[in-house]
Amino acid sequence: MSRKPEGLVTRRAAVGALVAVLSVCVVGTTLAAERTITRAEAASVAASLNLRHSDVPTLSEQSNPITSQERHTEQVLATCDGGVPATESLAEVQSPDFNGSGKSPVTLSTDVAILPSAALVARDLAAITGPKGLPCLQSRLRNQLLATLPKGDTVSLHGAFAPSLVTGTDGAFTLRFALVVHATSGATKVNVPLYADEVGFTFGQAEVSFGYIATGAEPSIALERRLAAVLVGRARAAIG
Repeated sequence: MSRKPEGLVTRRAAVGALVAVLSVCVVGTTLAAERTITRAEAASVAASLNLRHSDVPTLSEQSNPITSQERHTEQVLATCDGGVPATESLAEVQSPDFNGSGKSPVTLSTDVAILPSAALVARDLAAITGPKGLPCLQSRLRNQLLATLPKGDTVSLHGAFAPSLVTGTDGAFTLRFALVVHATSGATKVNVPLYADEVGFTFGQAEVSFGYIATGAEPSIALERRLAAVLVGRARAAIG
């Protein structure tokens, strides 16, 4: 947790809103003949691909079940950008949140969805990278964040696609958001910078979304590359 004056938004609330929105980002067009995953297998395959505490042993672990609010967020975004509703997934599993404190606190997590077909995965890629994708995501993210803030606080937000950090998959993207929470505590005004990267890739029917939320400093590209490589390796082992 970052230390903020009494009455300011907690970092956890802001991170929760970010993760709820960003976890719906998915990518991909299938280029290889990966094995077919059945409904009976989907949950175990999804769980096997997710981030584990052993991947980031210096961070603390916190339970992170998929909530009804996150389901609602997914449905709203799918309606907005034309993506695949979460109800069509065979299974979806999130990792715990992995939190680091200190001067620049961070939260890492992953979300894996298994869809019935590569065609539906391709539809999600077209939605998130199409003309409606980023505007829909930014609008929903702003609304989610504002709902967590005390009255009078505001948010500045800018999002853009960045060069992909992932190789060896069917499709991938990196999405970066820079945010500033303009908060007040009595007569004191405080600007709290937040950064959110979403690294997404697909492998066959699997959509893997890796979220990295940081306060005060930009996310570590080196760590993102390392963890993305770990996740790709798991996808190859389980599906390829």
